[in-house]
Amino acid sequence: MELVKTEIKKLDGCKMKLNIEVDKKLVEKNYEEAAKELQKETELTGFRKGFVPLEIIKKRFSETLREKTINKIINETLHKILEEKNINYIANTLKIEKLDFKEDKNMVYELNLEVEPEVKLKSYKGLKLKKEIRQVTQKDIDKVLQELKQNNAKLIISEKTNITKEDINSDSKTFCVVNYKIFLEDKELKNFESKNILIDLSKDNLPLGFKEGLVGMSKGEKKTIKVEFLSNFPQVELMGKQVNMEVELIEIKEKQLPEINDDFVKNLGYKNKEELISAIKQSLRTEFDNETNEKLKKQIYEILLKENNLVLPETEVKQHYQEILDYIKQEHLSRGGKEEEFKLKEEQQKNLLKKAEDEIKLKYILKKIIKEEKIEITKELIEKEKGKYLALYPTKEKEINDYFEKNFDTIASNILEEKIFELIISNAKIKEVDITEEQKN
Repeated sequence: MELVKTEIKKLDGCKMKLNIEVDKKLVEKNYEEAAKELQKETELTGFRKGFVPLEIIKKRFSETLREKTINKIINETLHKILEEKNINYIANTLKIEKLDFKEDKNMVYELNLEVEPEVKLKSYKGLKLKKEIRQVTQKDIDKVLQELKQNNAKLIISEKTNITKEDINSDSKTFCVVNYKIFLEDKELKNFESKNILIDLSKDNLPLGFKEGLVGMSKGEKKTIKVEFLSNFPQVELMGKQVNMEVELIEIKEKQLPEINDDFVKNLGYKNKEELISAIKQSLRTEFDNETNEKLKKQIYEILLKENNLVLPETEVKQHYQEILDYIKQEHLSRGGKEEEFKLKEEQQKNLLKKAEDEIKLKYILKKIIKEEKIEITKELIEKEKGKYLALYPTKEKEINDYFEKNFDTIASNILEEKIFELIISNAKIKEVDITEEQKN
């Protein structure tokens, strides 16, 4: 005799309804077990703990007993049903809508839930991909050498009396120290007031109009400069806004670059210049190879997202959207922004939702490929990944082992994703394009 009957009804999207009927024999069994469990915990006047008669327990604690029995039945039946029916539900979506319980009758309960989407994979083999190849050139090496000089430069007080147009070019060696306040619609934004801020005038990541506004200023001079922040500026309240910056020029400095000689090279840990150049070449090859792989991954993911249409679980998308939003908000707060000032524009919300949807969609596509290809995490794969870390940090074995233990799920997920990438690449139709000359321009 079947003690549990289940009726499954698929609703819109990824929603599902389960109607579950539990035979009274199983209800009575759980009711008696719950009564005995409650008996062990109960102590009443005239009775020792654990010896209160069951008849009294059932009468005086009927509501507690009812809840305890219902929980036992649901815990016993629901997990088994989900497993037997191969229902992969989304966390936090199980919701009991109806429940009919009496200790001497069949118990019926009905619940709604959301399940993982069905993925009907389009072919992921034989994809047409473009692989950009970039060779290491002398220009690349010279650029790294220049960066090394820049990173090891000293800042000295400049003999200049004011800032000129030449000082704000991309090859400028001029810095300035400023105090500033920001005014939006004549109202000062107090949390953005800053003092003794060092500004690199060769950079282009400053608010539009700021560098140009400094031209002509002398040490000790104050000036109001009208600037515009880019729409992707990390501080929400300044995104795309035009403001007035009240600037005081404290100091003008300039960068003094070192010569690349034997002392410079040895201070970096190399025997001679030839060894340094060899290390730079190897580092650039690795960097260019990683860039190539990232571009290939992006192409693959874009194709997978475009070719595979699936309905996504609404709750999971909302949860992931909120996770991304919370992260952005935390970044805003960590930079000194106020919670009440954090607000996304409609276009930003749409972009964020699209990002959440794409990431959830890609997760299920990759999960399906893993299942189709029977890709599994093995001890050998974990040890191989761990070996990469140990090769870089040979004296940190304990720390690396602890890191792998605490972050096993993330590491395993990254390994699986890399195996999928290797699989798709090995079966793709790849056209190699040399972009070395393009990068010179």
